[in-house]
Amino acid sequence: MRTFERAICTIAITLSSTIAYSAELPHYVFVLPDGYVGWIQVIFDSPGAPGLLLRHGRVVLRIDTSGVLKTSTLGHVFAGSHDEFFYSRLDVKGKEVLSPVPSNYYCGEQSGIDSCYGGDGTKSDGFTVGRANLGEPNDGTPGSSWFLFVGPPDMRANMAKPIHRAPGEKYQIDVPEDDPHPGMIRVKP
Repeated sequence: MRTFERAICTIAITLSSTIAYSAELPHYVFVLPDGYVGWIQVIFDSPGAPGLLLRHGRVVLRIDTSGVLKTSTLGHVFAGSHDEFFYSRLDVKGKEVLSPVPSNYYCGEQSGIDSCYGGDGTKSDGFTVGRANLGEPNDGTPGSSWFLFVGPPDMRANMAKPIHRAPGEKYQIDVPEDDPHPGMIRVKP
């Protein structure tokens, strides 16, 4: 019986340590205007833009209705962690209230860039482009962009963009004319 109790205690300690460690992994927290549905573009390594701070393991990205956030910080994918998405609104006293975005409005499979559509690798609702300027070839402007769509599953599936690959390559190539246009496109009911 003593061995059984030790085994249970060891499992409990290991499990609680794993859960505590997972909760502390760095990740992004997206704060969106209340009811936001649409494409988001985060432009990293943008000269002159403010930096982002890591606080308590979280990097907060406040997105306005334009859907675009520029930062001088380099983009990172935090392996093993999951991002959070919140709607922001003001209560009657003018205090900010955050409410979770419905979990099926985004793909929370990994931190940074997620894609739940096109399991065959043909479409994506979240991707990176190696340039900061929207819809045009790289003109030497520093930075890179993340695009991701937030909205109901049927809209996410419809808004997913085609993935282009060079012949014989497995890596995605950027086709500027396929870039989505960020911004709030409709307010949830």
